Amino acid sequence: MSRLGLIRNPRSQRNKRGGGDAREQAAALLGFYFAEPATRAELAETLSDFAREGVDVLCVDGGDGTVRDVLTAMPGAFGDKPPRMAILAAGKTNLIAADVGTPGHGLKGLRRLIDAAQSGRLDQGSQRRPVLTISWPDGEHGTVRGMFMGAGAFTRGTELANARIHNAGFTQGAAVALAMAGVLGGALIGRDAHGWLAGESISLSADGERAPSGNRFLFLSTTLHRLILGLWPFWNHGDARLRYLDVAAAPPSLMRALPRLAKGNPSPWMLESGAYRSGGADRIDMVLPGPFIMDGETYPGGRIQLSSADHIDFIIP
Repeated sequence: MSRLGLIRNPRSQRNKRGGGDAREQAAALLGFYFAEPATRAELAETLSDFAREGVDVLCVDGGDGTVRDVLTAMPGAFGDKPPRMAILAAGKTNLIAADVGTPGHGLKGLRRLIDAAQSGRLDQGSQRRPVLTISWPDGEHGTVRGMFMGAGAFTRGTELANARIHNAGFTQGAAVALAMAGVLGGALIGRDAHGWLAGESISLSADGERAPSGNRFLFLSTTLHRLILGLWPFWNHGDARLRYLDVAAAPPSLMRALPRLAKGNPSPWMLESGAYRSGGADRIDMVLPGPFIMDGETYPGGRIQLSSADHIDFIIP
């Protein structure tokens, strides 16, 4: 029978509302295999304990940020044999769970997962996803692992969501959508006071092929297979693990392009302009003058490398 361990984030959106009773019941169900690490050092220690005890299914009760932190710490504990994962989506913006699925929320989802483990039904449903790994080849920072990253306007839009929109009560897809709408709306009606459309001096190459030089308005990359709200701003990626969107600074007719950009269905004029590019790769090398966002958290730029050699199996009983 599979051995299940739970990492719970008590600060996540849904768990803060859930009260202490759910926590106590979950702790009673799992005993030693229930943990609420308060720091990344404690998380690393907990995962090492789980690995020594033979945990082969790791349940994450939190949002994208908690999943990112677990994925980042996992190799140090489990080496090249990671456990399968399940997500009890409890965050503000649950992009990962929306793609790979979830057994449910809180105690209901946990009990479903435990029942499936006890009855040998965990293998009935799973989704395999590559892990988006970002490293700093010069060694300035430690490697981070997640599923979705963005730079340029996405960084500013996410910071806007964190500062204003989540605080106003919007969560999950609504917050991200409203943030980006605010970014683009101000720029498109001529109130681009902070020069967002001018972009940033980002350079990149995909699998060794250098992209056109110049400032970039927006860059996105993911190893997910779908996003929330029906959005999928990627095309020409084939079976590549990394999908990316690269939008040049001051892109022509951005308002007209947005509906097709959001669905990954560019018009011929968009492709001919050279300002709207998308594709797939196994490795992307970038130089970023400013920070980027990985699954909701800001990281410093510089010379970075995106890769996707590892994968995780997500369970949906």
